[in-house]
Amino acid sequence: MRESTLWSLISAGTAIAAGIAVRNGTRKVYERKVGKAPLDPYERDVRWRDALVWGAASGILVGVARVAGRRLGSEALHRAQRRRRSRSLPRRPLDGTAGPLGGRGGRD
Repeated sequence: MRESTLWSLISAGTAIAAGIAVRNGTRKVYERKVGKAPLDPYERDVRWRDALVWGAASGILVGVARVAGRRLGSEALHRAQRRRRSRSLPRRPLDGTAGPLGGRGGRD
């Protein structure tokens, strides 16, 4: 799989998972604090101010979570790639004898 395709899958997956988790968490916190389910901004009896505040607050939190999710996914991918590359490189012997690169520890 190409690196760009892998990155697209990882970033999309982490962003979606983070967004869903924060949206559900936001609803639960609202219910716990207010004592009722969050308002539906599309209902006619909801005031504009309340609908806009709820939309802005939940949108900001979900947006921050998506950015954090993409960033964490990116860092995990880069760590995995570094680990894979370091395993594929020839290792120098610790005793200072000639390794696979020749010379003393591959420094010649």
